[in-house]
This record gives sequence, C-alpha cells and structure tokens, in this order.
Amino acid sequence: MKIGILTYGCPANKSDSEIMAGLLTERGFDPILGSEDPDTVIVNTCIVKGPTEDRILRKLDDLRASGKRVIVAGCMPEAYPELLRRYPEFIAIGTNPYEIVGAVAGEGPNQVRKSYFSKAVSKKVRINNLIGIHQISEGCLGNCAYCATRLARGALVSYPPEEILKAVEFSIRNGCREIWITSQDNGCYGFDIGTDLAELLQEIVAIPGDFRVRVGMMNPLHTRNIADRLVEVYTNPKIYKFLHIPVQSGSDKVLRDMNRGYTVKDFEGIISKFRDRMEITISTDVIVGFPTEEDTDFERTMDLINRTRPDFLNISKFWPRRGTPAASMQQLPRDVISERTRALAELYSSILRKKNQKWLGRACRVLVTEKRGKYLIGRNDLYRPVLLMGEYKLGHTYNVRISATRKTEIVGEALPRKRGAAPVTQTIESNPGASVQSEPK
Repeated sequence: MKIGILTYGCPANKSDSEIMAGLLTERGFDPILGSEDPDTVIVNTCIVKGPTEDRILRKLDDLRASGKRVIVAGCMPEAYPELLRRYPEFIAIGTNPYEIVGAVAGEGPNQVRKSYFSKAVSKKVRINNLIGIHQISEGCLGNCAYCATRLARGALVSYPPEEILKAVEFSIRNGCREIWITSQDNGCYGFDIGTDLAELLQEIVAIPGDFRVRVGMMNPLHTRNIADRLVEVYTNPKIYKFLHIPVQSGSDKVLRDMNRGYTVKDFEGIISKFRDRMEITISTDVIVGFPTEEDTDFERTMDLINRTRPDFLNISKFWPRRGTPAASMQQLPRDVISERTRALAELYSSILRKKNQKWLGRACRVLVTEKRGKYLIGRNDLYRPVLLMGEYKLGHTYNVRISATRKTEIVGEALPRKRGAAPVTQTIESNPGASVQSEPK
C-alpha cells in the first residue's frame, strides 16, 4: 500500500517525515516522500507563520475534495487542534512517529506506542541519500512572546549523545557526505542532561570518515554561554563555516518585548568571536513589524544589518499566532509592515550583491549534494551554494573557480587539473533520491 507524505517547515520536520517513512517501510507500506498521489496521504504540518498555515489549509481542502484518506501530523494538531475540526473525516495525530504510523495502520489508541521516542536513532527513508538529517533534541528552553512552536513541541528534551553519535556513524557508513544537526534550538542542546552542543560536535567530528557537518539554527540566548568553545570546534575542517543565529530585531526594547532574553550586543559579540577566528557565513533572521516596533526600533534593525552585513537574511513579516502573548497586543498596520519589509529587503539585496561580487575569481572546494533544475549544487567550506553545469557528479568534491554571480547565487566552473595530479573527487555510489536505511543495531 502506497502512502504519500507531504512535508512543510523546517529540517526537523523533514527528519520527522524520514522517520515516518522508515517506520512505514518496516510495517510493509510503500511511503513516497513529497507525493500526494496515493489514496492515503500524511500531511506533516508547520505553524510558524500565518502564510504557511494558510497554504497547508488550502492543501487540506484540496485533499478533502479528492476524497483521499488524510492523516494530519506535525505541529498543527498539537498547537491548533481547533483548526482541524473543519475536517472531521481526517485523522489528526501530532509529532510522535509511532502514533502516526499506528494511525496509518488503523490501530486503536491502546495499540499505539505513546511513550518517549528518541528521534536520534531510527529507521529512515532519506529525502536525499547524501544528506543525513539528525535531530538532537525536541522542544526548547525559550518562551518567546510570538512563537507558537513551543505550543507544539514543548520544553527541551535532549537526546543522549551516544544515540546521536550512533545514528551519525550509521549515516556516514551508508554513504551520507553531509550531516545536518537540527532541532528547535541547537544552542540549548544538552542543558537538561549535563552536556552542550560544543561537546557533541567535538565527538561528531572525531568520527572517522569523509563528511561535512552543517550545524543548524541556534538562538543567541544560549549560544553566548558556549560561544568560545563553539568557535574552537568550528575550526575543525569537517564543520562547515556556517552560523545560523537569528537576531529578530536590532532594538533591545523590542527584544525585551519579544522575551528573547539577550541583547543586540550579545548577538554582535557572538558574531565577532567567530569572525575573529575564521571566514564564516553568517545567516540571521529578522521579524519586521512586531507590535511594539516603532520607527526608531526599525531604524536600529536597519543599522544592525548594515553593521553586521550577514551573508543570508531571512526576513519575516510579523504574523500573530494564536495562543501567544504577542497575538493579544495592538497590531501594527499591514502597510507599515510591508513598507519596512521592502526597505530591509533592499538593504540586504545591496549587501548580498557586494558580497557575491567578492567571490568572483576565487577558487574553492565544493561538495556536490543536490540537483536543482539544470544545475547541480555544490557547497563550499562556508556552505555557500555554488551553481554548477557540466560533468559533475553527486557525492563528489571538486576544485572550482567562481566565474559569475547572480542576484542571490554564485556560479562555478571546474579548475583544470595539473598534469599528473589525481582528481579531487570522492566516489560515493549513491543516488540523490530516497532509499531505506535501517536502524543500527
């Protein structure tokens, strides 16, 4: 029996879908990631932003019209079960993969495993055979005034390091060249079990093998406590020089109202620690139009972005999420939010254009892990995506020179090999599509 799985949201949600697919395969089903063609479809939902929620609800309307059997999983059933009352014919579950698989199998509630389930070690069907997505915890220690994710994911539960290491080792043995470390907030990993992210990464890079580690989002609130040791472990060549650290606002007043727990100075201090030691890609997020954001607060955000000049900036218009303190505040006019968003986007566009131009003519080593249209995508040491055309192969590494830039991207071409030199590649017989990878014993 084929089962379609549609996934919305973050890398942790993608990992959840991989786990669901692995468990379904173990039960004799045939899961198809990214497909809504089968008669039974799992919709793995996200509720971080209003537009994403609206898009999911439109998809649920379409699926209902098609008469398919639908299981709604992920954050929406956990945080906003009332939204799903309009779909009484659908099965709403949540984020526990065993419960979701039990629903697909038609098991009653007494037969479904509801106990603690570690997502660190499990059978998976990978979205991309070359990328191992590893969740290191569930939930967070924050209490942000605008965020609905905690309503769905709860307080921090860190998975034991030995389980994570076992899973990472298994992924590497099975051909993964890139390891993603993800959670709702990597910065607070281990605070509940007497360890932290820096210690975990130190153990991961000690695993034998040719692989790279992409460390996902970490909030400044907790990252500032481990920043010095994080910088040290980041010097290891196995770790991409990529730091995703969302600031959300350049105003300390707004940060207090958001209940973020850190200051602009804390954010800039973390970035400085990394930039003082290495060339690194900085990715950050900004929420535009938080209810208490005044013109002077937004100007401080513009100034911060102009000072720190991040390589990637995710700009989100503020959307009130039901059940959060910010939803009950007096909201700003949407036209004000749109105008501020436009101004910040223009500033970032100019920053990115200048940063990309600096790459022209530079040589770098890239690991090719995905195909996007007519291009293959290679990631350099700074996790910058490099567009490639020609005789490149997935799972191989190449020395390239940046030959062109675009608005948001850089383009590479292979460097000629010196006579007698060995090719700079690593052969991995692995396809980019999904395949079953069994749980390590």
